[in-house]
Amino acid sequence: MTLRGTLLLFLLLIVISLQARQQGGSVTGQVIDSITGKPVEFATVVLMQAADRKAVAHTLADSQGGFNFGSVAFGSYQIGITMLGYTPRMLDSFRVDAAHLTHRLGIRYLSQTMRQLGGVTVTGKKPLIELEDEKLIYNVENDIEKDNSSASDIMRKIPLVTVDADGTIKLKGQTNYKVLLNGRATSMITRDPKEALKAYPASIIKKIEIITEPSAKYDAEGIGGIINIITQKQVIGYNGSLYSNYNTMGRFSGGASISARKKKVGITAYAGGNQNSTRLSSSISRESFIPGNEGLLLQNTETRNNSHTLFGSLELTYDIDSSNSVTMFGNGSINKSVVRMPQDNFWYNSARQLSQTGIYTSDNYSDAHGTGFGLDYQHKFKQPGHELSFVLNRTTSSGNGHTDNGQHNEPGTDSFYRNDNTTQNLMTAVQADYTLPLPHDQKLEAGFKGTFQYAENNATQTIRNSKGDTVPNPERSNIFNTKLDILAFYLTYRFKIGSKISVKPGTRLEQTYQTGDFISNNTKIKSNYLSLIPTINITWQMEPLSSLSLSYSRRLQRPSIHMLNPYVNDNDPNNIVHGNPNLKPSYANSFGLYYNKILEKFSLNTGIDYTFINNYIQSIISVDTTKGITISTFDNVGRSNATGLSLSLRFALTKKWNININGRVLYADFNNGSNLRSSGISGTVYTNTDYNFGHDFRADAYGYWYSSSPSLQGSSGSNIGYGFTLRKDLFNKKLSLSLAADQPFRKQRPMVSETKDASFHRIFTSYFPANSYNISISWRFGKLTTSATRNKSVVDTGQ
Repeated sequence: MTLRGTLLLFLLLIVISLQARQQGGSVTGQVIDSITGKPVEFATVVLMQAADRKAVAHTLADSQGGFNFGSVAFGSYQIGITMLGYTPRMLDSFRVDAAHLTHRLGIRYLSQTMRQLGGVTVTGKKPLIELEDEKLIYNVENDIEKDNSSASDIMRKIPLVTVDADGTIKLKGQTNYKVLLNGRATSMITRDPKEALKAYPASIIKKIEIITEPSAKYDAEGIGGIINIITQKQVIGYNGSLYSNYNTMGRFSGGASISARKKKVGITAYAGGNQNSTRLSSSISRESFIPGNEGLLLQNTETRNNSHTLFGSLELTYDIDSSNSVTMFGNGSINKSVVRMPQDNFWYNSARQLSQTGIYTSDNYSDAHGTGFGLDYQHKFKQPGHELSFVLNRTTSSGNGHTDNGQHNEPGTDSFYRNDNTTQNLMTAVQADYTLPLPHDQKLEAGFKGTFQYAENNATQTIRNSKGDTVPNPERSNIFNTKLDILAFYLTYRFKIGSKISVKPGTRLEQTYQTGDFISNNTKIKSNYLSLIPTINITWQMEPLSSLSLSYSRRLQRPSIHMLNPYVNDNDPNNIVHGNPNLKPSYANSFGLYYNKILEKFSLNTGIDYTFINNYIQSIISVDTTKGITISTFDNVGRSNATGLSLSLRFALTKKWNININGRVLYADFNNGSNLRSSGISGTVYTNTDYNFGHDFRADAYGYWYSSSPSLQGSSGSNIGYGFTLRKDLFNKKLSLSLAADQPFRKQRPMVSETKDASFHRIFTSYFPANSYNISISWRFGKLTTSATRNKSVVDTGQ
């Protein structure tokens, strides 16, 4: 944007702001629970004419209990507040006129209505699943299994999300999406999302936001959308928790969290760690149809993984005055692991006669660590909702490791080689966001973001020669550096049609500059491209707790360093993997129509979505016609289309017994435009039920089934599981004890993936251990007065 265009934009904002001051008044306030001091989210707030109490407008309190009425015509009014489980409250009348344009009602308390029903205390409670604009929200704090679960375990329960047996998380069937922690990228999750979410405790998570069609305020990266994990927020007073759990499969974890606030200063911190010792087995059957190289290869592998992880986060907030606040945050993680993979190999010729056997070993030793820090400044103008914020976020991660590989073949020669690998990643992001409320419940948002990334990968190989000496192998040396800079600008505008329909169109521009230098083979890559990202969300608030939402968003997948790097990973010499430096970005267009209904004993979330992708990036498997080995790489395979139907139900059979059902059906079609095309239907079902026995004793049981999913060359494996949890709260719910069993009547969980081609047929089967038991203990402490309402991060939150 030119300097002239920028000045015109800000002049327009100033003119609109001045006009907003001349049209009607505003009424704001906050609803708080009189006993707990916590915000009463979703309280219904009604603005009524004082003379006849005729409703003029209504809204729902936000996550901080806040409510806001804009463009209120001159006159006398009253406010009524209601919420299930609370005594309704009517506030005193007030007048809006030229001398009293703004009414800040401050904190208004609601008293709980407590009724004993068979020994059970019934109070108002937030629903487990909500729909808010383009976000589907899962309130983890209301899940009884949170104390003995990881973030990955909780993901199984969320609509539109599936978790494979190996822990791979898919959003709308996609493995490409963005995971944020409190709206920010972190080194721990960015480096390895699957393993990070396995290690992250659910007990410190407040809620998880699923955004499949994000607004223009979000980064465009992530074909599937965004998963935003929100941890417990700051409070006035203090609270905290200690937790620990042990799993019979060899996993132990523990940690602590604390939030405290006094006057202008707040702190939120958590730290934890886990030790993991797991075993699993796998097998590969690959039949080759290549003339002159027909045959069958069978491989059986045992994997033993021992890892240790430590992680922590610290956030400090200072309210400079009533309009300005600053937050400093930092996080870090350390991971060490040893993975041993002994393997048996059997080769059969075209007559199915055993021609060769091999005993292989592959031992990997790796160390990785990451850090992040940042600064968040927020300024609030006098007009409610009028805000300006600046954010700086910097993350670093590095890793080094080596893999010792040995092969003994009969008949054949023996070999030994070591692959060394070091990585370094740096990311710096700066962002500015501006929000301007307009008359008639309109809102304008604009912002800028710059992201600057640098990644370095250095790989070498040493081999054992015929004399038994270990010497470098220069043919396998690889040094690769890449730089990625992204400049983005966005603009969104929300307006209403009548009193119930909200429309929020937006546009984002992202300019990408990417360079890569493959120093070892003197190859360079360079790409510059401008991406236009239009978005729109239309929400019809049919009644206070019923809504229909239509969304569209364009998404983008940039090739990662892992996908671009041509380094050949031959730890398994019969199945090698390398990247593709010629990859191009992939664009997706995603549409969604969702309906949400919440009643006292019943909630429903259902929707249909459609996504089509051009230049789709996918893993491609082939067989070398001369060596007979399997090669995996990445390529832009053409076009993909997917249509999904999702359904989530939660209902109460009795006052003590609840049932939750999530289901999804997906039809996908892949076409590379030449010789490869595949299509098929997949489905998932997750159900759980919880029962309250009274006396702070509860039980939960669950079961899930995932069918196989089609891909361009075959299909991925199906998955089935079940389990239950028993939980007892003691000492006024400060101490919680949980016992969980996962698939107690099975020894292992097989998962089969199939790949087909004219030249080969490959079946990969993983056998994951089952029949595990988990025991956990958590202690909560603290003294609260009321929730803080000042700070919110603006990096990638879209709020």
